Amino acid sequence: MNTLQRSALIAGRVLVAVIFLANGFGIIPQAQPARELAQAGAPAAVIPLAMVVARTIEIVGGFGLMLGIYPRIAAIALIAFLVPATLAAHPFWQAVGTPGYVPLLLNFLKNTAMTGGLLFIAATADQPTVIRRPLRVGG
Repeated sequence: MNTLQRSALIAGRVLVAVIFLANGFGIIPQAQPARELAQAGAPAAVIPLAMVVARTIEIVGGFGLMLGIYPRIAAIALIAFLVPATLAAHPFWQAVGTPGYVPLLLNFLKNTAMTGGLLFIAATADQPTVIRRPLRVGG
């Protein structure tokens, strides 16, 4: 792998990771997703736990992508989180003809684009790390 390819893979992972880290650390407010969970019928007692689990996946997966620590596993974990979250939180098909249609559709498409980037990461076997590891000597 040449330097340009290595740098592009690292930059791509970092750019994909930023939104997950922003969500996970609460830089992006989480009140709206909590309301959406409640509106989707999630029990009130489960919502705080679901939010903690989601934030944990986003933070661990985001750092995994960013630093190249098991990036393929991190990408798969984020896909496993993102797909059901997208379907639950952005049902644009239920809002056709309403003012909420366009924002739901845009967020749905944003999440599908992120899923596409994560699929590329998950399918790329030779992922460089940000911090080079020492070579193993021997077996």
